[in-house]
Amino acid sequence: MSVLVYTEINKGRVKKASLECVNYAAKVAELTGSSVTAVVNNASAEQLEEIGKAGATKILSIKNDKMSADAMFISAAVEQAAKAENAKIIIFAFDIVGKAVAPRLAAKLKAGLVAGAVDYPAVNGGNFEVKKNVFSGKATAVYSITSDMKVISLLPNSFPVKLGDNKDRK
Repeated sequence: MSVLVYTEINKGRVKKASLECVNYAAKVAELTGSSVTAVVNNASAEQLEEIGKAGATKILSIKNDKMSADAMFISAAVEQAAKAENAKIIIFAFDIVGKAVAPRLAAKLKAGLVAGAVDYPAVNGGNFEVKKNVFSGKATAVYSITSDMKVISLLPNSFPVKLGDNKDRK
């Protein structure tokens, strides 16, 4: 089993929100005893290395220009990757792509979805309890995901980016 993360490249750099997602996925993988697989489109060797340093143990690199503009295409690609990697947890950034793709993917996979998470999940067996902001950030709510498949999108700038030494990566 693995935690799957969709990462984005913008203007020649890995988006900060994507690196936050990879760090978050590494923490979730640690809590669940699984590994982190990142999905990225049109990435260079340096960008792949940066994603690895953020915590991905495996990277699925796709070369397709359609993925940069088509949410349905991204959704299909991530769905195939999730099935191939036997991923039960899928992480997105809560940005324009995550807002378009995560709900579509959750519906296709019959997965529970929490959009805009602001804290690491509390894992209770197979259930996740995830915090997100409500009432314009004046309060937080705890959402419980009880489904087998889980899709979580992270509110950008809610998590620090930590880059490691990239050892033991595939």
